[in-house]
Amino acid sequence: MALQSGALLQQWHTCSDMEGKKLVVAYCRVSTLEQKKNGLGLEIQIRDVTLFAQAQGLFIDQFYRDEGESGVLENRPQLQRLLEQCRRHHVGTVILPSLDRLSRDVRIAENLFWRFQRYGVRVLIADMPGYNGQDRRDVLLRQIREAIAEDNRKEIIERLLKGRQERVRMGHFPGGNIPYGYRTVKKTLVPYAAEAEVVREIIRLARGGVPVREIVNALNHRAARRRNGEPWTGRQVRAILSRRELYERGKVHYGTVEGQDKRLILMTITDV
Repeated sequence: MALQSGALLQQWHTCSDMEGKKLVVAYCRVSTLEQKKNGLGLEIQIRDVTLFAQAQGLFIDQFYRDEGESGVLENRPQLQRLLEQCRRHHVGTVILPSLDRLSRDVRIAENLFWRFQRYGVRVLIADMPGYNGQDRRDVLLRQIREAIAEDNRKEIIERLLKGRQERVRMGHFPGGNIPYGYRTVKKTLVPYAAEAEVVREIIRLARGGVPVREIVNALNHRAARRRNGEPWTGRQVRAILSRRELYERGKVHYGTVEGQDKRLILMTITDV
């Protein structure tokens, strides 16, 4: 009986130790653009934080991974789950591959560090191996790097904006979702016969004064389908009609900048 009681007591102590142990976790993030352009995949980040943890004599209990999430948004699914676990005092240490994986916005980054500190969570950064959140000089260096990350993000956005504006001035499509009626060939927008015929029918009916509702009925009656295979709706027909400058004049827009490529014309204004 005494042996059994001793075994139970030892088991209770083991369970209590496990319950009291705070987790070491890692947070990784990629945005769609970075994943495609820069190769900053989750696998590379996981490798970096794992090697860093091993060098620190730590074992990562759990990875929180946000994929396709912008660094200027705080309401990311995995980040919010991580914060909730921190709030419940389940997490003792968070490892980041780099500062910009947490955020590319100084305000958001500082707010997140404040919350980690409030929850009693230690933050380690793989590409800042000597970082100590209790050292004011390290905190200053961290804040400087946060500002640099934010400025880099703004520079990328400006570069993309200028590039797309120049494409439009040259009469090229700026990028993004491909309008119905076209396909891309070697990154160039070209008419797609099957869809172009549907566009012509929609515009032809609209020119004749046919209401959108009846245009929808006519398309669905002959089993015409949208690109995703779904039936036509009033919203989709209106979207086609909102692009008449593209379909009838070959005009492309990006903000206030516009250009023209007559090869994009699917139906001239005089076509019946």
